[in-house]
Amino acid sequence: MEKYIPPEKMTVEQIQANIDERFRAWDKIAQNGCSDPFWPDGVNMNLVRNHIIYYHGLLHEKQAGQVQISLFDAPASTQERPVPPKVPDNYMVAGCEHSHRLDRFGWNEKLVWGEKGEYKA
Repeated sequence: MEKYIPPEKMTVEQIQANIDERFRAWDKIAQNGCSDPFWPDGVNMNLVRNHIIYYHGLLHEKQAGQVQISLFDAPASTQERPVPPKVPDNYMVAGCEHSHRLDRFGWNEKLVWGEKGEYKA
């Protein structure tokens, strides 16, 4: 297990690694649903989306502090993956191993069902 590093002390590479990991987590939920016993997949997808937004902001702050202005250098273009779309909080991925985990809580009428891979990051 890696030692915890406070976000404000992370390097650009560490922040980028966190962003990449959060995108993988979002894609995994979008494709396979999740196993959270109390909340629909949409709540968890939006939580991971918020993590991505946070780390993008942190990355921008870190990069802004490292910029050295020069009259001779061409500006570096940075390609950034777009933030995944916000999904309805009551969204559930149909046909997954844990798709019916919320049945006992009476969520059935409130859920919005979607297909595996319907959302892409």
